[in-house]
Amino acid sequence: MIAILTTDPILSRMLTLEASRAKISITSPEKATLWLLDLDHPPRPIPRAGETYVVGFSAEDTNSPHTDHLLPLPYPTAVLQDILSSYFHTSSGDMTLRHLPGIALVGERRIHLSPAEERLFSLLLENRGKTVSVKDLLGALCESNATTNVLQVHMYRLRRKLSAGGASYIRAVRGVGYRMA
Repeated sequence: MIAILTTDPILSRMLTLEASRAKISITSPEKATLWLLDLDHPPRPIPRAGETYVVGFSAEDTNSPHTDHLLPLPYPTAVLQDILSSYFHTSSGDMTLRHLPGIALVGERRIHLSPAEERLFSLLLENRGKTVSVKDLLGALCESNATTNVLQVHMYRLRRKLSAGGASYIRAVRGVGYRMA
């Protein structure tokens, strides 16, 4: 569920339409797991976000500590729809993994990722259930001096972050690469 936080009636209506198009219900900020926050016309006072993912909107190029992701106004509809579908996408079984810019979501738990971890996570999530080769993973690191040892360090850190809840989502396939369950 999302909350729309703006005093601008036009933006409020547009975001409500985007939410209905994505078949996502709107709720109060306290119950929402994702906020759509207008930084140019915010409600007063802004509720405390806590563990909520915040997508900010602004006509100015501002960097706000209140947001996890900033979209310009007018916002690109396709980008907002991608964020909504990524955030509310659920997978089969009890292993719900989602990807948002800079963050992995495991259920409702937010895990902040380094840029390298994010690229690896994204590649593994796109190929979920399939083994991704070491060569492809090294390519995702975008480092000219990346070796298998560098990859192993990044994978160790990513696996440790994801398994903090007890479940193991990434498995090594000896001599081939890694697979996300």
